[in-house]
Amino acid sequence: MRFAVEEINNSTDLLPNVSLGYDIFDHCSDSHSFPGILSFISVNSSIRPYDNLSRMSEVIAVVGTFTSPGSRTVAPLFMMDLIPMVSYGASSSMFSRKQNFPSFLRTLHPNKDVVKIIYKMLVHFNWRWVAFLNINDDYGNDGRDVFIEMIEDTDICLAYTRGLDEKTNYTPIFKQLEMQQINVIIVFAPEWTAEAVIMSAIEQNVTNKVWLAVETWALNKRLPKLKGIKNIGTVLGVSEPPIDLPGFNDFIYSSKGQSDNNNEEQQKLCNQVCNCSGLRPENITNAESSFSFAVYSAIYAIAHALHNTLQCGSGECNRKITPYPHVILKELKKSNFTLLNHSIQFDDNGDPTFGYFSIVFWNQKIKRCWFVMVFSDLFHKTYKVSISMPSSLCSIPCDEGYKKKTDGPHKCCFKCEICPEGTHVNTTGKLENQ
Repeated sequence: MRFAVEEINNSTDLLPNVSLGYDIFDHCSDSHSFPGILSFISVNSSIRPYDNLSRMSEVIAVVGTFTSPGSRTVAPLFMMDLIPMVSYGASSSMFSRKQNFPSFLRTLHPNKDVVKIIYKMLVHFNWRWVAFLNINDDYGNDGRDVFIEMIEDTDICLAYTRGLDEKTNYTPIFKQLEMQQINVIIVFAPEWTAEAVIMSAIEQNVTNKVWLAVETWALNKRLPKLKGIKNIGTVLGVSEPPIDLPGFNDFIYSSKGQSDNNNEEQQKLCNQVCNCSGLRPENITNAESSFSFAVYSAIYAIAHALHNTLQCGSGECNRKITPYPHVILKELKKSNFTLLNHSIQFDDNGDPTFGYFSIVFWNQKIKRCWFVMVFSDLFHKTYKVSISMPSSLCSIPCDEGYKKKTDGPHKCCFKCEICPEGTHVNTTGKLENQ
């Protein structure tokens, strides 16, 4: 975030002679984060929603927060004065509803886009009998609900689903998966929860499964190197490929020396100070980077909106114009600029129209991730991938001369009964004889 702001402040083309200021707070918990957030929207230590424009705070936009639960908690405070809130990590479907979140935009795709790729994978590999494990919060429950809605009226059955938290006992979960013979497991959870799932699977000797990872952990660098990871089966993930930010590594190395001297004034803000004495530049540059461009593009989108609001051009901006948040929001919605060869635009719901997904294959022989399939132009093109996969079916398809008879609550589970002489099963897939 700092890298993008300082890059913009050093630019002679974007916001010439105008400097962006910022405060950065770690939204680690609601109780610690609210004081900082309330200070953002207050004027002389008071908050008066819908007050006259002369009493607006200096904040023109907010970047964040990272998670869906965190965004849902604080978003109403910014929505009441139409302060733009551009998130780089909150993917829950609720934020696409503009009647509830009128000034919310995001630079990563909503859950429905990721679930659509997962659905395409299930169809591609003929997986019909699957489990869905999700973090038990706004993000995970929304992903589950979107998935259930998407597979309705299809041949795919959700055989098992379970919400996860830090106290989850995975032993009965894995026993249930074995008992139901479920071979494909979707893990819709943040990185820390997914790590708990996979590490538990290794410890409990779960084998020969297919694990489908969402972008929060598809590019995890730790799990592919764990001893025993190859025994759990195949891991496929959905992720936007990381985009290198030119100059970022140099910025981190140069900033490290400056950050070693903490300002005493900063110590008053408990969530704005990091004890970085043991943090090396490599800890940052080697970190999972799939969200870096989402942060970077969020900052640039706000900068371009401010640039247009101030009618900047020919090396100067009109400083007589007051950049009210609602005006910045209007310009944000009209975003249309190129950033690192990506066209940055938003649809009517504030969701990004840029970016694409790739399918990630964890090659456990070399202990790293490979991109093996591309879904470009938001799912319009697919490329086949030749990886041997186990099947995941409740019932084996009936042979010629037999008909399906549903066995239990799931449409994927059936028995095969021989057709009476002189009858046949039609090609539409209906279960009755004709």
